[in-house]
Amino acid sequence: MNMLFRKNTDIEVDEKIIKKNRVPVLIKDKEWKNIIASSHTNKTIQFFSKQLEDLINEEKESLRQLNNNKQYKTKLMNKIIYLSDLLNRQGKEDVLPELEKCKEEITKVNEIIDEIMDKTQDYSREIERVNLALLKETIVIVYKDITIGHDKLLAVDQEIEELREKLGNLRDEKDELEKKNEKLYSFLHTVIGHKEMEKLDVLFLEE
Repeated sequence: MNMLFRKNTDIEVDEKIIKKNRVPVLIKDKEWKNIIASSHTNKTIQFFSKQLEDLINEEKESLRQLNNNKQYKTKLMNKIIYLSDLLNRQGKEDVLPELEKCKEEITKVNEIIDEIMDKTQDYSREIERVNLALLKETIVIVYKDITIGHDKLLAVDQEIEELREKLGNLRDEKDELEKKNEKLYSFLHTVIGHKEMEKLDVLFLEE
């Protein structure tokens, strides 16, 4: 029985199960690349793959900026500790302007860090959303291939069965022809004898 592929099926994937199964970012997955990207690419796959690649690169850049700002914040905090020590222990009030400047800079850096962290979370959600869209398109492609493969498999099975039947018939025919030839040869052998059969074999039969 042939499988019918329904192209316009609206795929509902349980996102909780997806998260539980830790579905990888598909464009980074070696098996997905080998099975889908290498031979099953279409406009939808290309669109979501490119979108996902851009988002991953943007997220990477965002994380790099976050790391740089955190390092800068650490330097500022160390400087504030140092300047505070000069002020409180050694009474060097001339460090006050620099100390205030560092505190203001810390406030700015904290705002930047918060902004980048929010953006990074947005990237994570967007990557998850696009990856899910790519997964749905992958599901469509896989089931289309399974359907085509199933129908081809049925055709191959049917052909194998027909060849088996034909082979069986040819074997039966071969057996009948061999028996007939043996019976005919045996008949003549009985009638005219061995010596005459040898002469006739040379005359009529070729090796």
